[in-house]
Amino acid sequence: MSAPGDRFSSWLEHQPKARRFLIVLMLAYFTVNALIAAWTHTPTVDEFVQVPMGLYHLRTGKFDLDRRNPPLIKMMTATPVWLSGARLNTDPQWRGNGEGWWMWIFGTRFMRDNEANYFSLFFLARLVVILLGLAGGLCLYAWARQWYGAGAALGTLLLYATCPNLLGHASLATLDIGVTVLVFGGFFVLHQFSQSLRKKWAVLSGILFGAALASKFTALFFLPLVPLLLAIERRPQNRKAWLAWAGSLGWITLSAWLVVNAAYFFHGFPLPSEFMDGIKLKTLDRVRAESPAFFLGLWSNSGWWCYYPIAFLLKSTIPFLLLISAGIFGFLDRKKNAMFMAWIAWIVLPPLWLFYLLFAHFKIDFGIRYLLPALPFLMLVAGNGIRTLLGSRRMEVVLLVLLSWQLLTSLLHAPDHLAYFNESVGGPDRARRLLLDSNLDWGQDLGRLKPYMDEHGIGRIRLGYFGHTDPKLYGISYDFPPPTPEPGIYAISANYLAGYPHAVTYAGDSLVQEVPAGAWIWLDEHKPIARVGSSIYIFKIEPKDLLKSPR
Repeated sequence: MSAPGDRFSSWLEHQPKARRFLIVLMLAYFTVNALIAAWTHTPTVDEFVQVPMGLYHLRTGKFDLDRRNPPLIKMMTATPVWLSGARLNTDPQWRGNGEGWWMWIFGTRFMRDNEANYFSLFFLARLVVILLGLAGGLCLYAWARQWYGAGAALGTLLLYATCPNLLGHASLATLDIGVTVLVFGGFFVLHQFSQSLRKKWAVLSGILFGAALASKFTALFFLPLVPLLLAIERRPQNRKAWLAWAGSLGWITLSAWLVVNAAYFFHGFPLPSEFMDGIKLKTLDRVRAESPAFFLGLWSNSGWWCYYPIAFLLKSTIPFLLLISAGIFGFLDRKKNAMFMAWIAWIVLPPLWLFYLLFAHFKIDFGIRYLLPALPFLMLVAGNGIRTLLGSRRMEVVLLVLLSWQLLTSLLHAPDHLAYFNESVGGPDRARRLLLDSNLDWGQDLGRLKPYMDEHGIGRIRLGYFGHTDPKLYGISYDFPPPTPEPGIYAISANYLAGYPHAVTYAGDSLVQEVPAGAWIWLDEHKPIARVGSSIYIFKIEPKDLLKSPR
């Protein structure tokens, strides 16, 4: 007698309307959550620059600025901003040489020129990333269904649609979701080619990999896996087979090359000089981080080998981690299954390769967002766990509990998915002692401060905000906090409480106002009276508090 889960999967295979309804329902959940966050979050540190940079590329056809990031996703997110008629001042006095803080100065000029509709422009840009996120969900479902069937594929899609890390970044006009979807799509299509050997799949795979390369240099990490996976899948044994393998790579390479050049409007041959310069600059950044990273209460400019594995464990939902474990054990029980080695190659190898490169050869420890390209593959691993549990009558209750837990977690943390940490951490107040930057505080919560001030009758506040959006756009009256203890009401971002060195570009006549390391850490000696969002802490310092010993 078949298990209920098997019968459910079999029923789904013969009920296309029910499948489509459930797919639409899950993607609608993803869309609504992303839209709410996209509408409410303040422009974060990176998108503050990347949207006006994308507009600069579109308007001028030049790529001399922000060479560390290829232009494709920036131009895609800037396209609706361009069509809306946004203003852009390209005077060299606002962009300098594009290094250091010049890009944020340029972003500040864009903000000044579009103050009336500034937040609406970023909402339009974020819509593009939400659409990319939806495409990634459909791609994941399609591949999971090929591996596991409709039932497990829907469970895998549920993991995707409710994943806090994906939802948090899908609501921002940054590059991370775009490169995640394009890399995953490239491998999905490459797998289709390896099964059918139809040239159109090779060309499409090359287009997707080329688009990923033209979006973020992280995509370079995955290129060595393309010929390797094709060789593992096809196992060429003779000269003819090797020639066919080489010919396939030729079509993929040609397609990718054309896309990269097209993204740079065919500047240079054989590759745009800005593309090559960007790789060189990123390589230097990899071995010499310009800004310190924070990890488990410590600061470092050289990073930690265990940063990304631990960040993944802290910021992934516990149901997701348990289903990954179930997926691994599920296939360990199927060692004689001919699918086992293919599963290892196509699903397990890409995320393991990324983990290895990040913790062994990468010193930019600024957030789990660098791990996002691994998540769809790990969801396929978890999908095998779902399939395994569906095949056992006794374990289906466990599966139902895990998926319900996943959905409830997503609901309870909306719309603050960007700052999500799992239950092992104990909430944002504990999380800020472990990980910072885009893991928790990327400047997304400024818009929540003004309602708090109005509710508590605070007319003016001493504000140390980690971001570049001018608080005055929200109607916030503020002063910068003093470097030495003084009485007053303060709002301080979590990054600054930990001593993060940064700068602001919206302060008066000065283009850049430096915030030195440890500028406002004295406030962390006092107990906050409130937290706004997940990242801004409110302190009320009385004269008597300055006479007491720190807590």
